[in-house]
Amino acid sequence: MSKIKIITDSTSDIPKGIAEKYDIEVLPLTIFFGNDEYKDWIDIEPKAFFERMRNSDKLPTTSQVNPSSFKEKYELYLKDYDHIISLHLSSDASGTYSSAVIARDMVDKDRITVIDTRNFTYGFGQMVVEAAKMAKDGKSVEEIVERVKYLIKNVKTLFVVDTLEYLKKGGRLSATKATIGTLLNLKPILTVDNGKIVAIDKARGMKKALKRIVEIMKEQGIQLKGQTVKLGHADSLENLKDFEAAIEDVYGHVDKEEFEIGCVIGVYCGPGTVVIHYE
Repeated sequence: MSKIKIITDSTSDIPKGIAEKYDIEVLPLTIFFGNDEYKDWIDIEPKAFFERMRNSDKLPTTSQVNPSSFKEKYELYLKDYDHIISLHLSSDASGTYSSAVIARDMVDKDRITVIDTRNFTYGFGQMVVEAAKMAKDGKSVEEIVERVKYLIKNVKTLFVVDTLEYLKKGGRLSATKATIGTLLNLKPILTVDNGKIVAIDKARGMKKALKRIVEIMKEQGIQLKGQTVKLGHADSLENLKDFEAAIEDVYGHVDKEEFEIGCVIGVYCGPGTVVIHYE
């Protein structure tokens, strides 16, 4: 039986206890607030980050994991493991996947598999956890990769941002559109479509937006029985609880796993965001 190590980056937003339990190595991206530098989930936790973000005029910036960090970890783990599977956020959003590929090519192409999950936050974090569970159960590299490919095709993501301010500050929305949206209290509903974030709808007010997400899921013919949905929030338990209520109004009792949206993802979506990942 081959020993397989699972590696990811901090945008997977895997709860710390779960990463430790399944022996997942999480490489942090970096966040810059002016001259202050923080390693995601290590030097700064979401609560403190979003607090600072709310009070800051300038948007923080982020930096991908560089190839040398991957190279160092890959070389280290190949001493004790037969194979590494390295899973990362959508390459459309970050150069982290490219860094991992560069490092793989420098270290050992045959014993390192790098996967672009085409998703964000726990949308791909859950894929990492599943891969790690399978590795622990003695599954082969081929079986794990096959399962991850299935999840890449089938995991869906819907989310709503509380304010357009951060999309505007990050240059992802014009100031005029953001001002109009804010005046009307419009909450954009977004999805992940083949690795890219796409706006699909909007609603006036957060509660209406959360209900609309549930309607969209119904329109997609989604059944939630027999699966554990993943529900995340950016420092807004209140919005999360409203979302859970909206889901239960339509679907009844649903098995769910809650998580916090981390700092790097939070730079672009801002505090108050709520997300659901489901199949």
